[in-house]
Amino acid sequence: MAGIASFIPEPEPIPLPAPVWLLQTLLFITFVLHLVPMNMTIGGLVILAHGEISRRFSEPMRRWIVGYLPVTTAFTVTTGVAPLLFLQVLYGQLFFPAAVLIAWAWFLVIVALLFGYYGIYAYSLASERLGRWRGWVIIGSTVLFLYVAFAFNNVITLMSTPFRWWILWQERNPSLHFNLNLWDPTLFPRFAHFVLSAVAVAGLAAALYGAIVRRSDEEAGRILVQNGAAWFVGATVLNYFVGALFLFTHEQAVWRTFIGGNLWATILLWAGVAISLIAAIIVWRSRKSARPIPLVIASVILTVLTIVSMSGVKFMVRSLLIARYASNFNLSQMPVQPQWGIIVMFVILLLVGLGFVAWMVIQLQRAYVKGRTVS
Repeated sequence: MAGIASFIPEPEPIPLPAPVWLLQTLLFITFVLHLVPMNMTIGGLVILAHGEISRRFSEPMRRWIVGYLPVTTAFTVTTGVAPLLFLQVLYGQLFFPAAVLIAWAWFLVIVALLFGYYGIYAYSLASERLGRWRGWVIIGSTVLFLYVAFAFNNVITLMSTPFRWWILWQERNPSLHFNLNLWDPTLFPRFAHFVLSAVAVAGLAAALYGAIVRRSDEEAGRILVQNGAAWFVGATVLNYFVGALFLFTHEQAVWRTFIGGNLWATILLWAGVAISLIAAIIVWRSRKSARPIPLVIASVILTVLTIVSMSGVKFMVRSLLIARYASNFNLSQMPVQPQWGIIVMFVILLLVGLGFVAWMVIQLQRAYVKGRTVS
C-alpha cells in the first residue's frame, strides 16, 4: 500500500468553487434525482427484453413501458450530467485515472448510449415496421444500456481502489487499451444489485400507473398493478441476497462498519432494508385491493426513502474504501475559493428546472391518459 501515493495524481491547482460539504451534498441530491429516471429506464428495458424473449408479458405493461421510455431515457442522460460533474470536481484525482485506465471500454459508453437510444426510439415509434426484428432491437438496446451501467460500475470500483491500477496495467496487454476491473470481487454483486433495484423501481412505477388508470380502465389498471407489484416484490426479495453478497465481498474492515461497527452506518443500512420490506408487503397487498392507490402511493414514498438510505450507504462505502486505499487523498485539505454567485445560480436553476420537469410530466400524463380514453 505504501507505493500507492506515488501514482495518485496531484490535485488540480484550481481551488474548489464551494466548500466540500456543500459539493458533497449537491452530489448526493443530484445523484438521487438521477436514480429515479435511470432506474425506470434500465428496469423498463430489462422487463421489455424479458417479455420479448419469453413472450409472456402483458400488452398493457408493454404499452406503458414503451410510452415512457423515450422520456425517461432523456431524463436519465440530462440528470446524470450534474452528479458526474460533482464527482469529477471532488474525486477527479481518482476518477480520471480510473476512466483513462479502462480506455476504450470507457469511450464505448458514448457509442453504446447513442445506439441504445436509437433502438429505444425505433422500438417505440416504428414497432410495426420492425416486424420480427422488433424483439432484437429492444434486446440490443437493453444490452447496450446495461453495458453503460457496467462500465460506470467499473470506473467507480476502480477509483475507490487505486492499488489495483498498477496491477490492472501489469496484468493486461497495454496495446489493447481495453481494461475492465473484472477481478474486483464486489463488481458483479454491485452491478446485479443495481440492475435488480432498477427492475423493482420500474415495476413499482407500473403499479402506480395501473392504480391511477384503473379508474378509467379497470382491466388494464388491474393487470398493471398485478404485474408491476410482482416485478417489484420479486426483484426486491432477490436483491436482499444480492445486497448481502455485495456487502460481504468487501473487506472485513468495511462490512463490519454496517453491522455494529458504526452506529449511524448500521442504522442507515438496516433502516433501508426494513423500509423496503414494508414497501414490498404493502404493494403486494395492493394487487387484490379494490382501492390500490393509497397502498401504492405509500409504497412509492417508502421506496424513495429506501433509495435515499441506500444511496447514503454507497457513499459511505466509497468514503471507507478511499480512506483505506488512498490515505494521501484528503478532501478536507483541498484548497477552497467559494464562488457563491455561481452556486446560488445553480441551486435556483435546479429548482426551476425541477418545477418545469414536474409540469411536463403532469402534462405528458394527462395527454397519455386522454389518448387512451379517445382510442
